[in-house]
Amino acid sequence: MSAQRRCPEVPHNAWYAAAISEEVGRTPLARTVLGTRLALYRTTEGRAVALHDRCAHAPVPLSDGRLEGDDIVSGYTGFRYAPDGSCTAVPTQAHVPFGTRVTSYPVVEDGSFVWVWLGDPRLARLRPPPDTEWLRDPKWATFGSSWQTAASLDLMQDNFADITHVAIVDPQIAPPALTAGETPPLRVQVSEATVSFSREFPPARLPLWHAEVLGLPADAEYAAFEQGEFVSPGLWVDRWEVQVSPEQVHTFVFTHALTPVDERHTRHVWRVSRDFADSAAAEGTLRPVFERYYLRVRALLEQMQQIQQEDGPRQLVHLASDAAGLQVRRIMSRLVADETGTR
Repeated sequence: MSAQRRCPEVPHNAWYAAAISEEVGRTPLARTVLGTRLALYRTTEGRAVALHDRCAHAPVPLSDGRLEGDDIVSGYTGFRYAPDGSCTAVPTQAHVPFGTRVTSYPVVEDGSFVWVWLGDPRLARLRPPPDTEWLRDPKWATFGSSWQTAASLDLMQDNFADITHVAIVDPQIAPPALTAGETPPLRVQVSEATVSFSREFPPARLPLWHAEVLGLPADAEYAAFEQGEFVSPGLWVDRWEVQVSPEQVHTFVFTHALTPVDERHTRHVWRVSRDFADSAAAEGTLRPVFERYYLRVRALLEQMQQIQQEDGPRQLVHLASDAAGLQVRRIMSRLVADETGTR
């Protein structure tokens, strides 16, 4: 394994959301992805750029510098870099030392996220980033937040691969279908690089907050359908559908952009989208419910990370509901092995 490889257990040949689109502008933004410091900014034409956030002349961050046209200028050394990372000017002399540059990373922006590729740049064009078109579709009402969680990417993915813990973590948010007897069997589908799962729930009551925003009676019962997908190492998407009538289905889509900052910290951008009740009043009901839940999950994952660090790895007991998460871990391990030649 290369000595330069950071976050050794995480795939590098993958797209990670370094920022939300609106975070990147004409003021340099510092971010860390896979233990690598990045300086993000936009050119005068609006194109997002990601450079290694360290000047070639001194160990100072370019993100503390300023923009001049499409170039970024170090606030300490005065070295000037173009969007491709090449050094275009230095102070005190007319010529730039031969080969002076910083790494420029492949970037794709989709209007929701600025995706950055830190692996082999030759592969970036062959593997487009995942699409999150529903986040930009006016048919969907979306809200959410973002923060850094002091937990590893694999712990985050384990959490999203199994929703059966929701009823234990936060009974108020959990659909009663999750607690009404034995959970229906999980159907898991695995491809070379993705994992999806689904299950159908028999008719059951809705949580009070859910019935309220749908305008449905709290004592009525409705069938539900759950679907989750490990889309890529940096994206998890869940859907929860409620059959309110033979002709009508109301759907939540839960989007989780997961970006490894380092081996023990992950940036989490979460979005809750719905194709019903697009009023501000509905969001006023929903936002505190989900924000409380995700903050609770954050605290629990950070606790898990701390215990794991203190006690070391242990053999864990697995249930049938862990099937999707175990497949995700296998794919992550294989992707790392492919990159490092350790298969």
